[in-house]
Amino acid sequence: MAEASAESSGARDPAGAGAGGAVAPVNADAGGDESPYVLHSRIDIAAVLRDLVRSRGLASVHFGGGQDTLLTPLLRVDPVAGEIVFDCSGAERLNQALMRASKLLFVSSHDKVKIRFTTGSARVVQHEERAAFAVRMPESMLRLQRREFYRVLAPVARPVRCVIPVDRSNGVRNIETRLHDISQGGVAVAAQPQDLPAEIGALYDNCRIVLPDAGNVVVSLRTANMLAMTLLNGKQMVRVGCQFVRPSMSALALIQRYMMRLERDKRSRD
Repeated sequence: MAEASAESSGARDPAGAGAGGAVAPVNADAGGDESPYVLHSRIDIAAVLRDLVRSRGLASVHFGGGQDTLLTPLLRVDPVAGEIVFDCSGAERLNQALMRASKLLFVSSHDKVKIRFTTGSARVVQHEERAAFAVRMPESMLRLQRREFYRVLAPVARPVRCVIPVDRSNGVRNIETRLHDISQGGVAVAAQPQDLPAEIGALYDNCRIVLPDAGNVVVSLRTANMLAMTLLNGKQMVRVGCQFVRPSMSALALIQRYMMRLERDKRSRD
């Protein structure tokens, strides 16, 4: 079972990259293999593309060195053939320019998650008796998630443990909490009030999040907010929102893969 640590200095802020109005050049690197926000799995990429098709989301297709842009819906994704089909423009000049382009940059969003990927040249196909464009599915895809919006609830049927070392007068005590939700920016955990000090801004190093079938993530956590709760059985609990402090890229990558798996499981049940 893999274990990712939090020794490296600083994670990228997913809310910052790609959130502005400027569009990166078509030949820009989509983040590199080290980025935890880059998908490489064909299954994951196809799932994101299907969501775009299902939601009738629009994509901006940039080409010609970033000089030309086509705003178009994605019409179909075919993982078996490895193709994406999208609509043509009503302007023939733009269609001809797109056909001459050797590389296309797609930028879209779904559920407040920015999506970006590049493909090779397009060819003309027929879709529902109309002309459309088809491109090969990308080998990688960049998903930029705004931390304040994007979080995944931990499964109730299969609880996730987060072990937090707390300094006591008689030494360090490992407090076992239950994960409520997780994002690229931090976690919320449920604990008994007497276990964690009611102190906003407290820093806890070497916290261990045990992700089922994924591995252990070791991070530093800083408390950001606390909420007292009373369960149906009358038991008092506290939900503590925590931010990651200088998480390593390997830790974020492991968290990203776990979140993607939870999303796939949820889609399969819907």
